[in-house]
Amino acid sequence: MILVTGGTGFVGRHLVSRLMEMEKRVRVLARAGDDLPGVEIIHGDVRDLSAVVGAARGCRAVIHLVGIIRESRGASFRALHVDGTRTVVRACQEAGVERLIHMSALGARPGARSRYHRTKWRAEELVRASELAATIFRPSVIFGSGNSFLPQMRELLGRGPVIPIPGGGMGLLQPIWVKDVVSCFVGALAKPETIGRDYELGGPETYGFEELVDLLAESEGVNKPKVHLPMWLLRPALSMMIQVAPKLPVTPDQLAMLGEDNACDIREMCETFGIEPASLREHLAD
Repeated sequence: MILVTGGTGFVGRHLVSRLMEMEKRVRVLARAGDDLPGVEIIHGDVRDLSAVVGAARGCRAVIHLVGIIRESRGASFRALHVDGTRTVVRACQEAGVERLIHMSALGARPGARSRYHRTKWRAEELVRASELAATIFRPSVIFGSGNSFLPQMRELLGRGPVIPIPGGGMGLLQPIWVKDVVSCFVGALAKPETIGRDYELGGPETYGFEELVDLLAESEGVNKPKVHLPMWLLRPALSMMIQVAPKLPVTPDQLAMLGEDNACDIREMCETFGIEPASLREHLAD
């Protein structure tokens, strides 16, 4: 039995589907109301130790995917990334589960500009200190059927008479297909040599943010002028606007991440897991 936390999310649904195709027994810890046909669902909060221990009992491995890209009332980066991971680690220890595969993020590091990356790093530190047989994955931005990244960018293309570009639009992204991410997670389960290792995951090409906008605009047939908005103006403006309009398409934290590169060397990923990652261009229609 394999427990997947966050199994009803974007990556989780693809991962659970793959595990089921492999005829693995899968259990998912999910919030009340979430469901997956044919999968054993344990409803509970990832921060509730008793719920996670109960879900982990009898499992040979836990795959911890829970994470958020933007905060909301009752769901902060600290609560989900740090406190949630602390609970999962303790639950593994109490339930006697030695194998843990943990989803982090490319760019996670101490002193990062964004709270997202800082809390992802703190979660990694908890996993490393646990003495569990753990593997940590740090993917760049993930694309594929069911995610919000490309649809949000397409929505940005459709708004207003111009296309806004934050800063110089040069921050690098290395989009990776969700099914390639899943292949790495599944591969780690079968490879003891991945225990105690961290792996950075990315696709075969890197794009500056503006390049990515151009690619999507071309695929959508959108022909609008682009306007570069200076970061020194955007940061305070977003910080003020987010107070009254919390559903803005970009948060101050995401803006900070757009101002830096999010790319990696994928040779180790390809060699270890035997994959040739798919190009974003191959799956734009998804």
